[in-house]
Amino acid sequence: MINDKYKSPNYNNRVDGSKIDYIIIHYTGVNAPSQSIIRWFLDPLSKVSCHYFIDNKGTIYSLVNDYYRAWHAGKSYWNGCGDINSQSIGIELHNSGIEEFSGNQINSLLKLLELLISKHSIERHNILGHSDVSVGRKIDPGIKFPWQFLNRSGIGVYSGMGYTKKNICNIEVADQKKLAIMRYQKKMIEIGFELSISGIIDEQTKKVVTAFQRHWRSELVDGKIDQNTISVIDDIHRKITDARNLKFEN
Repeated sequence: MINDKYKSPNYNNRVDGSKIDYIIIHYTGVNAPSQSIIRWFLDPLSKVSCHYFIDNKGTIYSLVNDYYRAWHAGKSYWNGCGDINSQSIGIELHNSGIEEFSGNQINSLLKLLELLISKHSIERHNILGHSDVSVGRKIDPGIKFPWQFLNRSGIGVYSGMGYTKKNICNIEVADQKKLAIMRYQKKMIEIGFELSISGIIDEQTKKVVTAFQRHWRSELVDGKIDQNTISVIDDIHRKITDARNLKFEN
């Protein structure tokens, strides 16, 4: 199932033996042959790597041993963790960012995710995109990535409260809305994003809302906190909070 003929030199030890809590999904973002991309990951001068690379035919390549810290997430943050590389496994999908992901590729990804979730006891809500953990810096795996399909397969968290033109209503930024803005900033922090509770829709809030929409409301990604985005934030916040609470109860 997994081709392990290539090994990248671009890795180091996880900090203090950190537990693997997350899987971060990327796209390569370049229109190049898969062998060229693999060579890039194998080049010490590139200073980038991933644990797994899946080409558009669905072939899975293991490039870095799971127990080492691959260099895939860069400057990143999620739910109190500021060193995502130390607590995650990185999976790169061969995709330029403008085309659909192939069926073979997604099927291979699902099989790999199930294997890694079982092997490392990773919580299913901790399957994230690079854009979730590197807000404002990265946009992969992009709006064409089938998060909802993964969720129907039992992986990740998704909301069925998607965008329709009927339920978009802009929230005006006004003094009397300050408490409402603070409430949704708090919810986005509790979901996992890095954000300050300012009570205003500042640049970081817009970036976080954009990243949130890219994953959980990809039908319209505009960084605006409209009523539909609020509904989806509420739904995702509840589902992730429930999943985390269930873990602690068990």
